[in-house]
Amino acid sequence: MTWRVFVEIGAAGYGLFSVFWSALFLVVGILFGLQQEATRVVAHQRAAPLDPGSTRSIWRFAAVVSLVVGAVIMLLAPLWAVPSLGQDHSQLAWFVAVGAAMNGLVAATSGVLAGAAMWPHLAAIVALDGVLRLTFVLTVLSFTSDVTALAVAVILPFPVSLLVVGLAGGRRLIVSGQVSVAYRRLASNSARTMLAAGATAVLINGFPLFLSFFAGPQSHALLGSLVLAVTLTRAPVLVPLMALSSYLVSRFSHQPERAGRLAAVLLAGLAGLVGVLCLGTWLWGEPVLRWIFGPTFIITSGVLTALVASSGMIGALFVSGSLVLSRDRHGLYAAGWVVASLVSLGVLFFPLPLPERTALSLAAGPLIGLAIHLVGTAVLRSGRARTGLEVGAG
Repeated sequence: MTWRVFVEIGAAGYGLFSVFWSALFLVVGILFGLQQEATRVVAHQRAAPLDPGSTRSIWRFAAVVSLVVGAVIMLLAPLWAVPSLGQDHSQLAWFVAVGAAMNGLVAATSGVLAGAAMWPHLAAIVALDGVLRLTFVLTVLSFTSDVTALAVAVILPFPVSLLVVGLAGGRRLIVSGQVSVAYRRLASNSARTMLAAGATAVLINGFPLFLSFFAGPQSHALLGSLVLAVTLTRAPVLVPLMALSSYLVSRFSHQPERAGRLAAVLLAGLAGLVGVLCLGTWLWGEPVLRWIFGPTFIITSGVLTALVASSGMIGALFVSGSLVLSRDRHGLYAAGWVVASLVSLGVLFFPLPLPERTALSLAAGPLIGLAIHLVGTAVLRSGRARTGLEVGAG
């Protein structure tokens, strides 16, 4: 899909489309925190009997969150739509709001499915969303390159995939969304995971939107090439890790005694994979991508390799974050991602060419966030061990 959109509408058109996509999936990324909290709550609920007198509905909670998110996007539209999209395309903010609101329900459904171990249904909603979006976008491109039509194609898979999987899940899905957690606590925990997810989204889904403020609406061609490079260099690492995040939280939660060792194995494997990808990118990345996308693609091998390395840093942060969240350490989880995003945004102000600045930004922030997660986990483990010794000695 990326290749087809870039070729059909050009670097400048792709730059505009990528800013819309980034704005939408920035909010989708924030709502991923709702999915993670739903996963954790439902997974823990399976190990304890449900108290009928204190039952709360995740579905009702998600509906309220979705409506609030859509309203906030439109209220803030004057602040971000024109500077990033330009005056002629600022109406795309409406599609961002509608798509984000619908995704709130998709996020809650995915979280419940993961927490209830309904893996075939979770795989179905993930696959349907991706396949339908690809189909709809390619269908629209066969008739027009209008960005508004493309925006409709992008948001339409949310309600369609939700309807299909909702019907397939039936009563089990509805019942699994009933938990013995007060709405206030659910809101508090969700706010912290959404804060961390928002920081995650700044580094991933929303990063092109923030880049657009530094490039400006008049530089959509450069922005298009740079966003394409970031997207392609991340895909081999982050796409599978993002898809498996809920599974990792659930796995770490159900097997806490093995969680640390499993996380270490995943991080080691990730380092090896990224090393191989960096070597291949350095040797062949630039000529291959220029052959595929044409001479308007202007990103060098050095920048491409640095972007691949930065994707490994973000991937490691996903693994450490899933481990921390599974241990109910919402504050530490949020701290790692928030600091990572703040550092990355701060680096964007450095006086460097935009491509080099982008690569440095995407590597520096996640590295510091990863250190916060790992050091914080070690300190907490040391504290628990010390407490256990003191109790045993007493």
